[in-house]
Amino acid sequence: MTRIRWLTRHLRTLLFGAACMTLAAGVSRVGSRVPRPRLVIVIVVDQFSPDYLTRFQPYFSLRGLNLFLQRGAVFTAAKYEHAITFTCPGHAVVLTGSYADANGIVSNSWYDAAKNREEYCAADSSGSLIGGVGEGRSPRNLLDSTVGDVIKLATGGRSRVITVAGKDRSAIMLGGHLGDAAYWLEDTLIVTSSYYERELPGWVRRFNASGIASSYLGKTWDRLLPVEAYAAAGDDDVPAEEDIAGTGRTFPHRPVRDASGKGFLEAFSSSPFHNEVLARFAMQAIVEENLGRDEDPDLLAIGFSANDLIGHESGPDSHEVMDVTVRTDRLLQQLFDFVDVRVGLKNVVVVLTADHGVAPLPEVMQKRQPAAGAARFEPSRVAAAAEAALAARYGQLPGSRWVVHHDLPLLYLNVRALEQRGVSLEQAEQVAKRAVEGVPGVYQSLTATDLAEQRRRGTHSSAELSFYPGRSGHVFYQLKPYLVPGTGSQGTTHGSAWSYDTHVPLLWFGAGVVPGTYATSVAVADIAPTLSALLSIAKPSGSRGRVLRKMLR
Repeated sequence: MTRIRWLTRHLRTLLFGAACMTLAAGVSRVGSRVPRPRLVIVIVVDQFSPDYLTRFQPYFSLRGLNLFLQRGAVFTAAKYEHAITFTCPGHAVVLTGSYADANGIVSNSWYDAAKNREEYCAADSSGSLIGGVGEGRSPRNLLDSTVGDVIKLATGGRSRVITVAGKDRSAIMLGGHLGDAAYWLEDTLIVTSSYYERELPGWVRRFNASGIASSYLGKTWDRLLPVEAYAAAGDDDVPAEEDIAGTGRTFPHRPVRDASGKGFLEAFSSSPFHNEVLARFAMQAIVEENLGRDEDPDLLAIGFSANDLIGHESGPDSHEVMDVTVRTDRLLQQLFDFVDVRVGLKNVVVVLTADHGVAPLPEVMQKRQPAAGAARFEPSRVAAAAEAALAARYGQLPGSRWVVHHDLPLLYLNVRALEQRGVSLEQAEQVAKRAVEGVPGVYQSLTATDLAEQRRRGTHSSAELSFYPGRSGHVFYQLKPYLVPGTGSQGTTHGSAWSYDTHVPLLWFGAGVVPGTYATSVAVADIAPTLSALLSIAKPSGSRGRVLRKMLR
């Protein structure tokens, strides 16, 4: 019923957009010269820096990542154009071709003032988890259509659109509103939401019952390659003899223990084993859903999420990241060999990208480039500075605060208290902005009013592309490069507009794709309209990307 209501609301817009595309462009010249693919596979590796492709290529298999690097199209200057480079916004861009200013996914979560609580990007309290216990998930917060949505409409629903990922938000944002199913790993089980299914299909239940995930109980994650090969990643982060506490930050990592306990789930989800289960499930989905078996194009999107958890813990220059990258390459070779037998690679188009990059560990950067100013930054200082400035200007709020919510890089002000005291919201934003800009380590700060004015003028800065009124808060700020939020001495993150977070790989392979290395500056938002051209369908309604015509036959 949720999908029916969405379709009723948006069908006219989608069909109108499709009609306009047809009238404006005529028959796609790509579709008229090259048979359109029977299966599109979109792969998003969560947290993947493009330099991994060169640093670790000597250890790649023949038909994994090298399928792209040697026989496909490689874009070396692909990037995200928005400022808040988190998982949910990144995945939302890939197949909508739009940014948060249109699709509404400003972050992994945001503050809902009407509900006085945080809103998760894929939340749906009206539904339930199918195959697990908990609240439902859906794309209702995604305000744009995806390539999958347009495929479903263009073929009268005959095409199959299936998404599989380690994280719910990854699967859901890739699938869109009309996808047949979105699956993800919840603990050790493949689950979905009541938005898609009333119950798990029999083949998914059998997959879960087979105990594939729990088969990793007691298995230790050690290096796949000889130790000397990991010089490509630099020195290991912690010598094995120093890992007395068993933190698992070095090889060999602690074994995946107690299948019923938290230790198992933490070790399993932060290991390459997590990706292995997803890859096996994706291949099973190709068989059970009969993907690529007829002339109506199907879409399979796969999100490998373990790379992100490992990267957060160990950093991009660690042996762990090198190892999971090489192991991901092996999984891709298995997948491509399977698809070649099942569907035929001549009938397939494959795209691989990432949802964001990652910052280097500050401690590594301090040694590499001492003048870069790399350090760890405590974000609470920003909210404290804004709160103090507002209290000094407008007085204390007994039992409340002027800053009601802070989730880097967004501050949300107490609008009700401002109204009660007769204070202009725009004025209060400026007070908070000046205070935030005075915090050492802050590069810039913009108010919601500033960003709304940019939108009115058509000035699409990275901050404006991440801005959606009502969701984005009242003050946006950006830290200086190489400042990593958080305290302590372990791990790193992403989320900024700096190149190490926005620069990602963009690789293509398949029918209609001209192999080669392309140094042209392109955007991840270009994936959706380019796939639409290959499929001879309209691009998604809100897409702002461009077709990568130089790559197309």
